[in-house]
Amino acid sequence: MARELITALTLCARAVASARVVTQSSSSRFVGDDGIARLARRALSTDRRVVVFDETYTREVGTKSAPPSSSATSSTTRAREYTPRYKRHGRTQSPTSTASSRRVFADWERANTELASASSSGGRRGLSPARALSVELNREITSSANAEEILEHVRARGHLYNMVNCATAWHRVAKMHRQGRVPRGWRAERDGRVEELEMITRRLLTTFEVQNLSNLAWSCAVLGYRPRGDLLTLVADEMEQKVDAFYPQAVTNTLWAYTTLKHPRGVKLAEILVPALLANMPKDGGELTRSEGANDGQFSTQAVSNALWTYASLGVNPGEKLLDGLASWVANKADTFKAQELSNSAWAYAQLLHHPGDATLAALERCLLERREEYTTQALANTSIGLAYFGGSKDGGLKKTFEAVTPSWFRLSEGNSQDISNITWAIASVGAFESSLYKAAVRELFRRDLKEFVPEGLKMIYHAMLMQHDFDPNRTKVDIVYPEWVQEDARKTWLSQTTDTRVSTFQHNVEDTIKSLGLETVMEDVTADGLYSIDISVRSKNIAVECDGPSHYYSNLTTVESQKTKLRNQALVSRGWDVMIVPYYEWHDLWKSGGAKEYLRGLLQEKGAIE
Repeated sequence: MARELITALTLCARAVASARVVTQSSSSRFVGDDGIARLARRALSTDRRVVVFDETYTREVGTKSAPPSSSATSSTTRAREYTPRYKRHGRTQSPTSTASSRRVFADWERANTELASASSSGGRRGLSPARALSVELNREITSSANAEEILEHVRARGHLYNMVNCATAWHRVAKMHRQGRVPRGWRAERDGRVEELEMITRRLLTTFEVQNLSNLAWSCAVLGYRPRGDLLTLVADEMEQKVDAFYPQAVTNTLWAYTTLKHPRGVKLAEILVPALLANMPKDGGELTRSEGANDGQFSTQAVSNALWTYASLGVNPGEKLLDGLASWVANKADTFKAQELSNSAWAYAQLLHHPGDATLAALERCLLERREEYTTQALANTSIGLAYFGGSKDGGLKKTFEAVTPSWFRLSEGNSQDISNITWAIASVGAFESSLYKAAVRELFRRDLKEFVPEGLKMIYHAMLMQHDFDPNRTKVDIVYPEWVQEDARKTWLSQTTDTRVSTFQHNVEDTIKSLGLETVMEDVTADGLYSIDISVRSKNIAVECDGPSHYYSNLTTVESQKTKLRNQALVSRGWDVMIVPYYEWHDLWKSGGAKEYLRGLLQEKGAIE
């Protein structure tokens, strides 16, 4: 085939003698029969260089040198051909050498005809030759059946890619990976063709637009692939120069990718992309699209969910305006969200300690009850813990939800250890101890091994047991027993936090002021059972003074105690302590102005500690 292929190329070169088609001998690329015609068309109109390569030789098209020896035509050295899937009619074509050479010559003749018309019409079908080639390459990429075909296309034609083709190749490989259409055991970092695609990306990176950059980052995250060198850092640099061009889906895909890959530039990108989200917030009465359609400034349900999840995961608070705006969409459009999107949103607001409003909490509770079949066990757990961080909606909405569901709806046996910890704590935190779901969650603990649980999960389970004890110390209403490993090993984990304490300047100043009023105090005291710590105790009066900083309040409702703070106060009260709160938002100004002593005098007088 090689001899006949060269003959065809020579004949074509004579037919287009006015054009210069030169090889780039330093490159090693394979070009198939159909590609030769397209490359010729591009070369003839742009005077660009084209490569025709065989495993045994690289030849200049149109020269008068002798064809390669007959050994070059053997099956082991025949030039590799690439045939786009959409031209294969469902099968890989392996034409004979005679048919192949005839087709090549026919394609080249057709190319000459098309070029003649393109020169007068501005390109084939109104497209420039370069644009037409890009469209054709993208068609080949998107018609590939699996990742292997795409990567072969990268190897064979990657040198012809522009930024759209490059980003499309990344995106399609990632989608194939997600769909399982990759060879068993395949890893991106072990495939030299992925490295080649990365090199192409570096060459074209400065030409990438926002969508290309976003798709590239998203693809790397889906593949679990960390590009060699500093490619993602270079991508972040390009993104920072194009902030104004970002639209919601591009923002959330980008942040999701950098968060998933735990890249250090994620936090900075999250901060600088907040304005892009605010600029595209849906107006009152506007609509959210489904996750499949979210381009050109449109917010989608997936964009809302991903934005909340990424900011929470990165620990970046994007501000009340954005969080409140997204919460209103969750409240008003909850029925259009997927269950997983609702779960991510609930979890995110809890992590950011931003109260989303009672309407949003009520909507999440309603969907949890009405659409329970759509939730996975993990989604149920994350939604439950997210709602529990705010105590649920008003009038005990979350408690009523837990009491209304049957254990089978939560599919507890399918959850992992953290899911069980979250669900158990969430139920206990709203006092739904008499629900069948709570009993089932505790029974599930007997089926689990201690080694499955991380320290945070053990603390949550032990806290749930303590809350049950405080609710019904004599077990007259709730006679539920926890596994022995909870009462022993989980207890040790819980107690570790009572000894690991840090005394703030705030606490020192409060203690000094109380002492100046004639009362004896103990810094970082503990309750009689040793289970809870107290910032400052006045033992003679049984007063527990809690110096509560910002973490004890919601980030947007700075004077409203969080649910965890309320639970702490309840635990101290049940152990016989009179809790006196000194909030940071009142103390700091009074300390600076000199009114702190009189302020504490008034609080202690209310408790009857001093006259």
